[in-house]
Amino acid sequence: MQPWTQFYAAIGTASAGLLGLLFVAVSINVSAAFGPDEAVSRRLTEQAFQNYLAVMMVAFLALFSGIETRTFGMVTLIATAVWSIWVVIRFCQTLTQRLEWRSWFYSVRRHVSSLIGFTILIVSAFRMALNRGTSYNWLAASTLVLLFSATTVSWELLRRIANRRSG
Repeated sequence: MQPWTQFYAAIGTASAGLLGLLFVAVSINVSAAFGPDEAVSRRLTEQAFQNYLAVMMVAFLALFSGIETRTFGMVTLIATAVWSIWVVIRFCQTLTQRLEWRSWFYSVRRHVSSLIGFTILIVSAFRMALNRGTSYNWLAASTLVLLFSATTVSWELLRRIANRRSG
């Protein structure tokens, strides 16, 4: 993990900073994000928070001094597998939503990036847990996908909040 220390320090810091900014934005606009008619905004908030937290978890584990690759893979796999259950549930909820075609397609597309990120994360952690290779490149790629996905979702949430406040 030593060659990856700077990468995980940077991505963990970026994720923590963006998570903090999202937390403040949602806290200031609670009714616009979590109001009774804001199911989509709630899902956006959940997805962004979950992705940022997953990136932070991987970064913090990767920075844990002296952690063995197999232990890192096992802990990451267990935590990510549990997290992924909620990702799949949220994706299924999106598939069953009755929205106009364009909104439905956008919602599905938005979830696909999270699913891809979590899938890459699970596969790379599984390989590490079984000593089938380090998969550090794939693990790094998964954190980037999740970070970009969370940031895109956060932007959409902030747009929705701004539209709600101005409208």
